[in-house]
Amino acid sequence: MNKIAHLLFIGSIAFSQYNLYYDIRSFNLGFNIGVNYNQVKIEYQHLQYNAPSNSSPSMVWIQGIPGLNLGLIMNKKLHKYFDLRMIPQVSLQQRNILFELRDTVIKRRLEASYLYIPLLLKYKSQFYKGYRVYILGGGQVGINLASDKRVRDNPELIRTERVDFQWIAGVGMDLYLDKVKLSPELTYSLGFRDIYDPTGTRYGYVIRSLHMQTITLNLHFE
Repeated sequence: MNKIAHLLFIGSIAFSQYNLYYDIRSFNLGFNIGVNYNQVKIEYQHLQYNAPSNSSPSMVWIQGIPGLNLGLIMNKKLHKYFDLRMIPQVSLQQRNILFELRDTVIKRRLEASYLYIPLLLKYKSQFYKGYRVYILGGGQVGINLASDKRVRDNPELIRTERVDFQWIAGVGMDLYLDKVKLSPELTYSLGFRDIYDPTGTRYGYVIRSLHMQTITLNLHFE
């Protein structure tokens, strides 16, 4: 009986050490997939709430649409509880901007295919029964890969600046499985640069500024 208990104890230690292998290494690679929900922080101007005709919108609102993310994880261990992470990823996004007139609604699409390059600081808890929880924060630069000509030639699309800068905050959990470390993570990002370009939008004058904001659910594999 004592031998069996001893073997189980040794096995549990080996299992824990195997799980912690991902944290022992100073540098890890991986990939992530995710879904995003996109909205826009918008400021208005020149709205005419009692507009007598279709000459000017009386209301503008945003319709968010889910999108997809795919990226590469580069994780550098700084300390027992701190990591520095860079996760370059491609994000497919769409938002609809609806202009309400007296007797009709005009829809304009805000489409984007962003290449995001974030730099994040991750703070993780102590290891406990095969998992850690963590929080992270930082910033990212986003480059819109959508063709300028395609947006310029399509009156149904809203134009934006090509480069965006955003703050990021998130929470997640590292799950230490046999062959992989799996990390579900929820993040929120908010652009701090006005990226709105009213050129070519018929009712674009009613919008003063646009700031991107996105909620993303990621699955990280390391």
